[in-house]
Amino acid sequence: MARKDRTMSNQMGMPPRWAEFVLEHILPEGDRQSVTGDLREEYAETMLPRNGRLKADLWYLRQLLSLSPRAFSGQSSSRAAVLLVSFFTFACGCWLALMECVLRHPHYVARAGMDITIALVPLTTIAVVCLHLSVRAERWLWAGAVGLIAVAVRAFLHDVHSSHFEGFVLLISLTLAVQGIFMLLFLGRAGRRQLRHGTAGSK
Repeated sequence: MARKDRTMSNQMGMPPRWAEFVLEHILPEGDRQSVTGDLREEYAETMLPRNGRLKADLWYLRQLLSLSPRAFSGQSSSRAAVLLVSFFTFACGCWLALMECVLRHPHYVARAGMDITIALVPLTTIAVVCLHLSVRAERWLWAGAVGLIAVAVRAFLHDVHSSHFEGFVLLISLTLAVQGIFMLLFLGRAGRRQLRHGTAGSK
């Protein structure tokens, strides 16, 4: 019982676990222990006793946001391009879903749901790349990339054969196609390189 009380007491003085998880994954490997340790110590010894949990959590989140650009600085040019396109695609998907809900044309709920589903693919891509998750997680996104390309081709063909050609549909179709192609080209490449090096080493 005493051990359980000590564990709960220790957890009460800790920053939000999910925020620490994100911070540990966006920082370069050489900075992870020192930065997270310093922030945890300041959180527990200064911010929490002085300001209470809510303000201390908000302080920790501000530190997390200020350190977030480090997740991009360590990326290669190809992965940075994937991130840039992913942000744009995510914004497009959210904008389309919002417009569907505002205009409320027939069957708008289904279309808004499709737009949100599309937006989840680049959002997941951003999370996987920024958090430096495993290559296997990156390669799972290839299925999403194929789905984006399929949606892009379908929307493009529908727009071309429609009596009312809409330029924004063409733009979004191209964006989805570029997003999917970039994901197929650049995600999971580290795993393929490791596999080739491992095969060459075994020989």
